[in-house]
Order: sequence, then structure tokens, then C-alpha cells
Amino acid sequence: MSFQVERITASHLEGAADVIVQAYAAPPWNETWSHEAAIENVSYVLETPRSIALAALHEGKVIGIALGVRQRRHAVPVIHLDELSVLPEAQSGGIGTALLSAVVETAAAEGCSGVWLVSQREGPLSEFYRRSGFAVAGKLGLYSRSNIV
Repeated sequence: MSFQVERITASHLEGAADVIVQAYAAPPWNETWSHEAAIENVSYVLETPRSIALAALHEGKVIGIALGVRQRRHAVPVIHLDELSVLPEAQSGGIGTALLSAVVETAAAEGCSGVWLVSQREGPLSEFYRRSGFAVAGKLGLYSRSNIV
């Protein structure tokens, strides 16, 4: 499948939200995202100064997205890659790899020292990130507290 990667604009918003809803509904996540929540997530990144929001497009349709927010860590900025999602039917076609590479290249071009993300510690997603040059930060843990309302 041929595709191109470009910056997300307002015209991509609906398609980007659809990617999140569909990608997270599939294994391994099996999560229920509302379209409204996905729109809010993409809009937040688009409205955040110096963020990186990229879409993979096939014949004008959004088939994958990468959403990263610039953060200051110590002396240099980094990109927190909040979302990397590809439509289930388009997965395993190099789209995620292309989006991840584009995020890293864009981050470097914009003076960032690195890219970090949170994902599964084991399994195919972990293997994907490791093949792409990412490593598990041994000193860090993910802490969560749910049901606070």
C-alpha cells in the first residue's frame, strides 16, 4: 500500500480520531474510545505549541497517526510520543515504522534530544519499539490510579 506522511491539519482531524477509535478497539488494547475523546486527544496535540502531529495518508484517507508533545527535560527538550496508531487493516505494512521514523527525524530537526513513550513492556509492540532503536528505561515505572471520581 502506498502512503505519504505529512503534518496533521484540521482537515485530518476526523480521520485521525477514527484511527484512534479503531486501533484501540483491536487487540492488544481492546479499549473503547469515544469519537469525542479521540477528537479531544488529537486537538490537544494540534493546539500545543511545537508539538509533532503526523498522519500517514493513503489516497487522501488517514490510515495512521503519530502525536507527540514537546516537553522540557533538564537542559534539553524531548518529545513525548503520546500516540502511534495505525488502522488495524493497514498494520504490518511499514506505516508505523515510517511514522515513528518521521517523529524521530522531526524531533531531531527541531532541536530535541530524544523521544520517549509508554507502551507494553513485552509482546509485539515492545519488539517493534526495540527494533526501532528504543529501549525500556530500567529505572522508570508506570504508576496509575484509577476510579478517582
